Amino acid sequence: MDGSFWEKIKKGLQISAEKTKEFAEIANIKGAILILENKKGGKLKELGTKVYDFYKQGKTKDEIFEAINSIFEEIKKIENEIKEREEEIEKIKSQKDIKDEEVKKIEEEVKKEVKEEEKEQ
Repeated sequence: MDGSFWEKIKKGLQISAEKTKEFAEIANIKGAILILENKKGGKLKELGTKVYDFYKQGKTKDEIFEAINSIFEEIKKIENEIKEREEEIEKIKSQKDIKDEEVKKIEEEVKKEVKEEEKEQ
């Protein structure tokens, strides 16, 4: 996420100078979480497609599970990464006395900016 991205976030939030660094960190982490959530969504779609394809081919439940188990592991890994990122945010919030409402505003601005970037591509 480039400087212009952060400038838009700052402008949208109208934040104080003393919290700028922490809000930037949270915005970056929220952006990373969005990327991970999109990746997880892709894996879930892949999982569903493979299960259905194997079902159509007449595979047994055991054969299906064996074939898709690696996708389950990938999803679990992504979920753990998301949890770690969320814990990082909680740590910043508690250390710098940042309120949940402020984090929600950051998240809204990050999502808005991501949607705008997706439209441009």
